[in-house]
Amino acid sequence: MCFLVLLLTMMVMKNNNNNYNILINMLNNNYNILMMKSNNLLLFNNNNNNNNNNNNNNISNKNNNNNIINNNNNNEMMNKDNNNNNNEMMNKDNDYNNNMFYNNNNNNKSRKSLLDLTNNDISMYNYEWDKTEFNFDKFYKEYKYNKPNDKLPSKEFLEWFLGFFEADGCMTIPKNLNYSMIITSHKKDLFLLNYIKDNLLMGNVVKNSNKLDNYRWQVYKQQDIKLLIHLFNGNTVLPVRYVKLSMFISNINMKLLKNNEPIINIINKCKLPRLDNSWLSGFTDGEGCFSIGKTQSFYRVIYNINQKYIANKYILDYILNLLRELMNNNNLGGVYMHSSKTKNVYEMRISSMEGCSKLRLYFDKYPLRSYKFLVYKNWLKFIDMAMNKSLSKDIRKNKLMIMLNNIRNISKMNK
Repeated sequence: MCFLVLLLTMMVMKNNNNNYNILINMLNNNYNILMMKSNNLLLFNNNNNNNNNNNNNNISNKNNNNNIINNNNNNEMMNKDNNNNNNEMMNKDNDYNNNMFYNNNNNNKSRKSLLDLTNNDISMYNYEWDKTEFNFDKFYKEYKYNKPNDKLPSKEFLEWFLGFFEADGCMTIPKNLNYSMIITSHKKDLFLLNYIKDNLLMGNVVKNSNKLDNYRWQVYKQQDIKLLIHLFNGNTVLPVRYVKLSMFISNINMKLLKNNEPIINIINKCKLPRLDNSWLSGFTDGEGCFSIGKTQSFYRVIYNINQKYIANKYILDYILNLLRELMNNNNLGGVYMHSSKTKNVYEMRISSMEGCSKLRLYFDKYPLRSYKFLVYKNWLKFIDMAMNKSLSKDIRKNKLMIMLNNIRNISKMNK
């Protein structure tokens, strides 16, 4: 549909050589972004791939089972509060049912959800891996121009925010073309949404669902949308997030061209994650899980992150290798298929007491900022007690049982 709109626009603009040339260049430079491999499909859905309700059902072992500590299957997850903010995007009050693929060959507007994307669809997009630090120069320049009297967000905050948005953020293009960027979280992280609003000085926080008791930080102002694009453009880490951003920018460029405004050039790069910034901290605030499981003889602890698509699996492998280097342990953890029932979903998992304990080498320097920070601190206390060899195993088991009950009670209080 949008491709046909472009062609019609070209016919109207033939008498305007400058605009006509701009449009030709846009078609040439962004062909892979505007055209899908199958049936010329154009994405209109930029919902986070792990925040969609259907996707959450597919990976319910992470997002739903981590909400209780389950004694029946010896997998006592401490983390009821740990992953709720990963489940919040399931309820958009059907706001985003319009954010779908439109098939050019179907006048009845046959729709596909973003979950119908395949690994081959993702592989159509060309990008380069970039090992350098995040570049906020363009964002800061535009921010100063548009908000000259406002304080600039700190570099540390922006690094964290990039990771958190890649985990929990949502870019939408409904049929009325009122573009928006949104993050939805449970009420226990309401303070975090206000923290984001106060640092970026944009958007507002509203109640999203009484039933799920969650809230939404939402940005609709077009000037602020463009500022966020300048923040994300060239700074995304996840390849699938890069693809979504590319399509989001392409749709906005259509509107800019219509208004004879300069278009936004897509930076075809994905940043490789690093352990000398807060990106992983923000990503863990959104997607990470700190859990405790009970075995027949003792307890186990797990730190894990799940992601969909083979392209994102590469990032999980890369993060794990960074942590292995940090801890000087080449046998640390692994990246696995999440389950036989949830194909194309991958899990980075660290499950040794020692390995989980050493995660503090990173998180103590770049702390979590959500409610998950408290979960992480209790998780570390549990690990320290479990590894305290000055106490007998029986004494440790008794103390750990008490700690686990306390963790469970705290989780119930914050339901």
